[in-house]
Amino acid sequence: MISYIIESTPNKVYLIEEVADTNIKAIKFYDKLGLKEYKRKALPRRFAENNGINHLISLKYVR
Repeated sequence: MISYIIESTPNKVYLIEEVADTNIKAIKFYDKLGLKEYKRKALPRRFAENNGINHLISLKYVR
């Protein structure tokens, strides 16, 4: 579905915001589609200790 949107719309830049760094399957999938990391946001230590997520990753695809 994402690849269809990228192929069929005129946008030049596509963003995926806030993917958990622990969501390896999603990160690999987005990488396969050509999206690259452009921003990494650290979560507060207390939050990271509770849920195991250390960073939120933002990805970008530029045509």
